[in-house]
Amino acid sequence: MAGGQAAMEQADVVIVGAGLSGMAAARRLEEAGVESVVLLDGRDAPGGRALLPDPGVDAVSPGSFFTSTHDAALTGLAGDLGVELGEVECDTALDDLRMDEDGEIWASEENVPRAASWWTRVRDEWILSRLSRLAKGIDFAEPWRSEQAEELDAQSVRGWLGSHTFDPESLTFIEEQLIAEAGLPADRISLLWLLAHIGPWPIDDAAVRRLDAQALVDALTDRCSGRIRTGRHVERIEHGADGARVHGSWGAIGARRVVLALCPTDAGRIGIDPLPPSRRRLQRQWPQADVIRTELVYQRPFWRNVGLSGQVHFESGIPAFVFDDSPDDSDRGRLIAHTYTFGEGDPLGADLAVTDSPARHRAMLLDNLGRALGPLAAEPLAVVQAGAQADPYSRAYQSPAFPGLLTEFGPQLRTPVGPLHWAGTETAEFPFSGTLNGALTSGRRAAEEVLREL
Repeated sequence: MAGGQAAMEQADVVIVGAGLSGMAAARRLEEAGVESVVLLDGRDAPGGRALLPDPGVDAVSPGSFFTSTHDAALTGLAGDLGVELGEVECDTALDDLRMDEDGEIWASEENVPRAASWWTRVRDEWILSRLSRLAKGIDFAEPWRSEQAEELDAQSVRGWLGSHTFDPESLTFIEEQLIAEAGLPADRISLLWLLAHIGPWPIDDAAVRRLDAQALVDALTDRCSGRIRTGRHVERIEHGADGARVHGSWGAIGARRVVLALCPTDAGRIGIDPLPPSRRRLQRQWPQADVIRTELVYQRPFWRNVGLSGQVHFESGIPAFVFDDSPDDSDRGRLIAHTYTFGEGDPLGADLAVTDSPARHRAMLLDNLGRALGPLAAEPLAVVQAGAQADPYSRAYQSPAFPGLLTEFGPQLRTPVGPLHWAGTETAEFPFSGTLNGALTSGRRAAEEVLREL
C-alpha cells in the first residue's frame, strides 16, 4: 500500500473472548467449514471463567467445578473430549460447622453438600412448592416474555420471601443459601430471574458430578489450536455495511462478522461504534457478582480425621462459605472459601475495608479456619486468592439480574448489532444463564447466527 502501510489482516469471523463460549463458537464454525476464524483474548491463557488458578503445589491440580445431569452440553462436550467426570462424595457422618457472630462454633444441622443446588440446601417445602408452581409459567428462552413478567420482575426475592416466610431465622437461612449460589443479596435479585434460574424440572436432587475444568479447557484449546491469540486486549470495534474492524494496541483485524463472547459489563469496556443507546445502557447497568475465591492447600485433608466435612459457614471475622475440594488424584487436602464483596448490612455481607485488602482478608480467614478446624488449618502449604483485586477479564462468577432488568433489557441481550453477535453465558437460555453449560450453548447459538449471515 502507499506509504509502506501494511494491509489489514482479514478474517471471516473474529471472536472476542476465548473462554468456553468463544471456543464453543469457534468449534461450531469450524465444523461448518468456516476456515478463517480468529479468537482474541486479553489474558495470557484461554479459558475465561473456567480457568482456575494453579495452586503452585506439586501433585495438586487446579480446582474443580460441579455439574449436574441437567448440564447436557457440558457433560456431552466432556465426553466428546475424553474428560472424565468425578464422583461427588458426601459422608453424612462428617459434621459441617458454623461460627456465629460471637465466635461460638457448633455442628450445623444442615449437613448438605456444597455441590447441591441452593433449593436442596434450603429444605423449606412450603416455600419451594410455591416457587416451583410459579416457575412452571416461565418462558425459559425469553423470561421477559412470560405471562406476568413485569409483575414478577418488579419484585425482589427478599420482598417475596418476606411475605411468605414469617420466621426471621428461616428467612436469613434461605437468603444465605441463595447468596452462596448467586453471589448477591436477595434484595438485589429479581424474582423473575430466580424463577427462570430454577428451571423446568421438579425440584429434586439431580445427580451431581465433579468436572476437572482445567482438563476441559486444555482439550478444547487443543481443538482450537492455531486460532487462539492471547494477550490481545480489544480496545475498539468499528463496524458498518462492509463488516467490522477490531482494534487493540497489538494492531487491527478486519472481519465479516464479530462474536463478542463476554459478559455484557465486560463488553461495555470496549469502544463500539456505532452502538444503539439501549445496548449501551444494558452494558452499563448489567450487574456482576464479584466473589473472592480463596484456595487453601494442605498436606492432607486432616479435618476428616476428626469427624469434620471441611464445610464451614463463618459469620464471625470475615463472613465466608468454606468447603472441601480435595483432589481425587492426590493425598493433599484443599479447602475453597468464597467471600462476597457487598456490605455488612446483608446476610454474609463483609466489611469492605477487609475485602479491599487481600492481606487483611487472608489473615482473618486463616484465623477463622484455625479457630474452627484447629491450628493446622491456619498453616496451609499454599494460599491462592482470585478476585481480591479488580481483574479486567472474567471477574464475574454469576450475574443475577436485579429487579426490572430482564423486562427492560432482555430483548436486547442477544439481538445482533449489524455484524456484531453476542455470546457469553449471560446470554444463554435459562436456567443455564450464568453457568458453564450456558457458556457453551450461548457460543453455539451465536455461531449459528453467524452461519446464517455468512
